[in-house]
Amino acid sequence: MSAIGRILLPSMALALIPTALVCGATRVEYVGGTVQSIPANAEGSLNFDSPRELQFNYSDSVYKIPYEQITNTDITRTELRRIHRIPVPSLLPNKWKNTLTISYKDQAGTTGTVKFVMPMADALNVRKAISERKAPAGETSATSVNNQWWGDQYWKTTRNRPNWDEQTRQASESAQTIPSESK
Repeated sequence: MSAIGRILLPSMALALIPTALVCGATRVEYVGGTVQSIPANAEGSLNFDSPRELQFNYSDSVYKIPYEQITNTDITRTELRRIHRIPVPSLLPNKWKNTLTISYKDQAGTTGTVKFVMPMADALNVRKAISERKAPAGETSATSVNNQWWGDQYWKTTRNRPNWDEQTRQASESAQTIPSESK
């Protein structure tokens, strides 16, 4: 094997190993929200092991939010560090941070939020994981987005047949009720 092959193959193998396996769980920081039980700037990790609730593990405590109560997730860019009024981004791309805001309604109907600062890629992955767990049983958010096509309202295909069958049934029912009303 050539010298390039000896260097290139191990490099490619290391590049394919997910960073989460190498670095462990991503650390997130709670930076605010309506939850008083979590201390400000508490560091921990988000846990998706439970199929019913998102868990924030910090110190020796766990804060849980049921997926069905989550109403919205929003990602915003975190403020850059400033040195004498000059914004300075971090030099490493995985150190760029975003703030993930999770809005929810508790059982009493009160709206609440939790805000976590985490690396940019992790914020997108967390948002995707939450949307997948909130999707109706048997359907993921990716399939519901992929099933929306502008031509579905014009053409009947095997993918959208149930919608067309329902429209046909409703049209036939309304056509049957109109003549009986006019008599």
